[in-house]
Amino acid sequence: MKYLLIVLCMSIAGCLTVTQSAVKSNHASFDGNEQNSGVIEMNSDGFKITAKFKDRYNSLIAIYGNATLANGSKIFTPALTINSGITPNNDGTFEITKEGMAYMVEMSAMQKRGFKP
Repeated sequence: MKYLLIVLCMSIAGCLTVTQSAVKSNHASFDGNEQNSGVIEMNSDGFKITAKFKDRYNSLIAIYGNATLANGSKIFTPALTINSGITPNNDGTFEITKEGMAYMVEMSAMQKRGFKP
C-alpha cells in the first residue's frame, strides 16, 4: 500500500504542466537616458527613431526576416532584409516607415512569446 501511494503521488506530479506567462510591457523601455524605446517622434511618413532602435530592428530581421512557419510558409513575403523601410537622417537618427514599424511590432511580439523559427 505504501508503494502504491508513492507511485500515485509520482504519477500525479508528472502530469502537472507549468506554462510560461506572457511578457507584458507596462511602459516604454529606456534607450540611453530617454524612456522612449527609441522612438523619437511620429510624422506623416512614419517614425523618427534612434540608432539603437535600428539595431534592435535589424537584429530581429536577422532572426525572423526570412523565417518559415511549420507549414512551410514564409512569415514575411517578400522576406525582410537589413534596414527594410529605414532611411538615415543627417543628425544620426533614422526614419522608419509605418510598414517597417508594423514589422517591428510583430517581430517583437514573436520574440516575447519565445517563437523560434
